[in-house]
Amino acid sequence: MKKFYSTLIAFSATILLASAQCTIDPSAQTTPGANPSKENLPCIERTVTYNQTIQGKIQETGDTTITVAGFTVVANIRVDSVRIDSITGLPTNINWAKSPNILLGGDNGCMNFSGTTTDTAGTYDLTAWGTVWFRITANPPVVGPIDTPYTYQGSLNRFSPFGDYYVVVTEKGAPCVKPTGIRDFSAELNAAIAVYPNPNNGNFVFTLNTGNRVTGNLNVVDMNGKVVYTKPLDVAGFYSNQIDLSGLAKGLYAVQLRTTEGVASKNILID
Repeated sequence: MKKFYSTLIAFSATILLASAQCTIDPSAQTTPGANPSKENLPCIERTVTYNQTIQGKIQETGDTTITVAGFTVVANIRVDSVRIDSITGLPTNINWAKSPNILLGGDNGCMNFSGTTTDTAGTYDLTAWGTVWFRITANPPVVGPIDTPYTYQGSLNRFSPFGDYYVVVTEKGAPCVKPTGIRDFSAELNAAIAVYPNPNNGNFVFTLNTGNRVTGNLNVVDMNGKVVYTKPLDVAGFYSNQIDLSGLAKGLYAVQLRTTEGVASKNILID
């Protein structure tokens, strides 16, 4: 679901930011994606009122490869709709609003950020939480035709070709300088990581299987964007780590691997 997932939340990250009501302008974004992108999004100046609308369009269909009964086949994914329920990581007093509430596949929408913050200048990584309803169809050579609806709930960032969306807060009157380095979601890195069992009771195994050297941080983040576990990594080849978070409250968490090559993320449910 690489390319498809990549473009699916082009709009979700689009819809990642906003706060006063917004008006949809389909002409502002005619292809799947967000406008402005995170690189071109105006910075938020401390103590200065901010009001910025982001226009977006979500991709309706896309092809990906899946493995069925040991065979790799091309599958088509059709998005029915996407709903963002919450956004974590925004500076204090910066609010968001969206239109429409549920975005249909292939349609346009908008999101607005507004408010005034006194938070420290810096980069604020955002996480959108919500639901995607979609359908997968394929024709494997052994198993019969597949035509299955799916419902995905959790962090929506990994669906976006823009990667993890962020906003930048600057001092009043200071130039708007965006962060350097790679912050985008990496489909290749994401395919190399696994988390099991899932759901779990807080005890689970994280694995990374890649021939390349990977340097970065392994984080577990709760629904409020708080990092509840972190571990630096500098590994090559196969890596496995048993993580014990049995003391945490039940709920949905994101296991994130952040490296100079990009970001990978898997959702886990502690129950």
